[in-house]
Amino acid sequence: MKIRTATALAAATVAVATLTGCGASYDETVAACRKELTERPKDATGKPDVCKDVKDDDYGRIVIVVAAEKEGWFDENGDVDINEMMKDGAEN
Repeated sequence: MKIRTATALAAATVAVATLTGCGASYDETVAACRKELTERPKDATGKPDVCKDVKDDDYGRIVIVVAAEKEGWFDENGDVDINEMMKDGAEN
């Protein structure tokens, strides 16, 4: 899965939310949640308070993308680097 695909999926989710009346406030909530997950320590667990209003499906996608980014599983083009993923798996 490419990061662009994940970003497009998030954008589509936000677009649907906009059409249903949630609008920019949900978009801001998602952005704040992603920022919090990106900046928190790797060993932190649990859903941060800033993410409490993010829908469960959206939250799960954000967690996966942020974790993959932290692991360095995307190359400079935003594509999944399978070799990096395999290397990380072999080290465990």
